[in-house]
Amino acid sequence: MILKTSGLNLLLVTIISLNTWAQPKEKLVFINHRVVDLVSVKVPESFKKLNDDQIADKIIASRKPLAMFSSPSGTADFSVSVGNSARNPWEDKDLKLMAEFQKSNIKAIFTSVEFITDKIEKVNGQNFAIFEFISEVKEKGKPSIRKYNNVRYTIKKKNVLIFSFICSEAERPKNESIAEEILKSVKF
Repeated sequence: MILKTSGLNLLLVTIISLNTWAQPKEKLVFINHRVVDLVSVKVPESFKKLNDDQIADKIIASRKPLAMFSSPSGTADFSVSVGNSARNPWEDKDLKLMAEFQKSNIKAIFTSVEFITDKIEKVNGQNFAIFEFISEVKEKGKPSIRKYNNVRYTIKKKNVLIFSFICSEAERPKNESIAEEILKSVKF
């Protein structure tokens, strides 16, 4: 009898799981945002634009991003930043060199980095250095922190612009296509 009951329970769990899996995913609605006069990007309607105080609570940076958006749960973030180009102005032709420099910086910031994508690609008429990677930070006595990062760099009018999507590695399956949709929507 116990065997029949557990078999029936297994069948019910399987049916419920398959039914849940077969449900269509909710289609995200993307809204166009003008970040600055020069740049627009489409972000999911459910992501909220953060104000200066919210940005300061989330990140420590020497320069505030031009704009930052966060998922409803606050666990996935997209930001647009400008690099410190006033000291070292880059030309459009310098993208490959700048990408090598940024890759070295990425490796130096984290305990370990697993690159998924490392390429230069033209998107909507603009060349981007694209780095998709899993970063890990290990601190003594603390659990390691692993994050999925999809970061794109470009040079426009002697400024380095950085488009960054970050979430926990565990949330990568849910957010990878969202990151791609956002980052492929960048227009100048």
